[in-house]
Amino acid sequence: MLYIAPDQWLPVGVASLEFTANHVVRSNQNTLVVAGPGAGKTELLAQRASYLLDTGTCPTPHRILAISFKRDAAKNLGERVKERCGDGAQRFDSYTLDAFAKSLVDRFLPALVEEWRPPIGYEVLTGGLHVNAKQLWLDSAGVPQGQQPITFMALQPNQINRIFDKMAHGCELPYSSSEIDDRIRYWGHRWWREQLNRPAGSQSLSFPMLNRLAAYLLRSNPKITMALQETYQYVFLDEFQDTTAAQYDLIRSAFFESDTIMTAVGDNKQRIMVWAGAMPKVFETYQNDFGAERKDLVSNYRSAPELVAMQQIIAQTLETGTPIVNAVNIDTSGSCVILEFSNPEDEALHLAQLIERRIREDSLKPRDFCILVRQRAGDMILQLKEALALYGIPLRDETLLQDLLTEPAVRFMLVILRLATRQRDAEAWNILVNEVIILLGLDEHDDAIKVEQECVRLLKHARAALQAGNAIATLPAELIGMIGEGTFKSVYRQYRSGTYLADVINNFTNALQNSAEDYSNPCDAVNDFMGTDVIPAMTIHKSKGLEFHSVIFLGLEDSQWWAFSNQSDEEKRGFFVAFSRAKAHVYFTFSDVRDERWGRRGQQRSQIGDLYTTLQQAAVPVENHRM
Repeated sequence: MLYIAPDQWLPVGVASLEFTANHVVRSNQNTLVVAGPGAGKTELLAQRASYLLDTGTCPTPHRILAISFKRDAAKNLGERVKERCGDGAQRFDSYTLDAFAKSLVDRFLPALVEEWRPPIGYEVLTGGLHVNAKQLWLDSAGVPQGQQPITFMALQPNQINRIFDKMAHGCELPYSSSEIDDRIRYWGHRWWREQLNRPAGSQSLSFPMLNRLAAYLLRSNPKITMALQETYQYVFLDEFQDTTAAQYDLIRSAFFESDTIMTAVGDNKQRIMVWAGAMPKVFETYQNDFGAERKDLVSNYRSAPELVAMQQIIAQTLETGTPIVNAVNIDTSGSCVILEFSNPEDEALHLAQLIERRIREDSLKPRDFCILVRQRAGDMILQLKEALALYGIPLRDETLLQDLLTEPAVRFMLVILRLATRQRDAEAWNILVNEVIILLGLDEHDDAIKVEQECVRLLKHARAALQAGNAIATLPAELIGMIGEGTFKSVYRQYRSGTYLADVINNFTNALQNSAEDYSNPCDAVNDFMGTDVIPAMTIHKSKGLEFHSVIFLGLEDSQWWAFSNQSDEEKRGFFVAFSRAKAHVYFTFSDVRDERWGRRGQQRSQIGDLYTTLQQAAVPVENHRM
């Protein structure tokens, strides 16, 4: 491969980078990049990958490792790097932290000391334990000899969760630190013994436990750690503000005091995962451990200037001294408003009319809008869904589908169905070609004819099945079978674990069947599953990393933000995330009454008064639409 001279390299696919971003792209030292919403964090990392690979700064056979908090973030970054780097992207590995941990444990399982070694064929413990199950386990475990018994029934659920999580995955293995409480050490050893002794094929280790186990594996095997560091000269850490203590243990164990160059990117103002164990001071800890230099990005490529100015006011309430952010889209205009209603029916009718008018007059599409809620998306959108249906505009809760759409197996099946139900779809064809190349280990150029033949074979089968009148929901399993489940498991590590691949195929089949029940035409069914002409609804947490022309936040009310009084800091950051998803318009709604679990109840805003005060400071107007 011919390399570009570093001083001759230019950004790929974009006109330019802001000064600080350009410095980070070319940096050869550990860095912490603090970048707010719309700052182009993914693009920054993609450009850095392009620079390192195209200039030979990261030469063959060395690789770049990118680890993200969420699967969709890892997928998006991997795809962006492929667009920017072409063949060079073959030396770019994009994982979630959890997938990275599991890959280490699975690959080097024999290197773990026997007492900490899970059986071959262990399963990931998913879903978590209910607080009642945690309490029962702690009660049955007892306490170390000489310690006073604890009455766990007298503790609050959050106290039980805190104790259980601390003993199960809150400490470095093998619990040898003198700073660990004797009871935590006792419970931890007992819990791990029980889980490690479970038979192969049963769920035993959670992802936080796998992070701790992978970290212990590296600390116990210096040769493996050195090989890892030699392989990966550069490491990217995306959405770093959401990193948990167990995940940071793995990062530190892998690359502390090494020559690997670390680039962490995140935004403390968007740290909304403390409830899931995110470290509140992870930026400071990382800077201290790795001697990282902090760099702040100060451009917003997403939102209109009016919204950027409002975001700045919200940001200052979260972190005093936040740098002034510059709006890049100066030719666009934006707005924010609070809409107040008497009831959800009036709210739904007004919003449906507003959306229909915007689509008609401004040439927008349904997916230019997003309905955000703090919780219970499916329940919150019921009236709005009915009102929009009167205008022929579908709305759906995408909470579950988002994870499914990030699966490689679903991507493979879906592009074939897209091609089988359309006359042309160049994008889908390119994706299918790439998937076949990856799955079959073929060369894009040398095996071009074989790649095309395989794509045509898959497409002919799907089209023949649909022309024969077969139900579209029967195709996913058939398409996977034509390539072979073993092939998917060999290429994608996550599918090697038990029934995971079968579960993904089954979930995709069920979702496709639901779409087929609403739309008899296969093309319409595929479009419905993809959400082509559907307004998405989701929670704040699911909206991270996404952007929309207009965001409508339903229910700026105490009942939706019930945890505000206990964790106001994190809830304010969630509010900031919701606000910053919009390019042009933000609408917040308040209804005097709302349907809850026990019926229709009056709503208040006293507990979240700080949010209304912040909006008032940002000069956000209020419109009273009560009849």
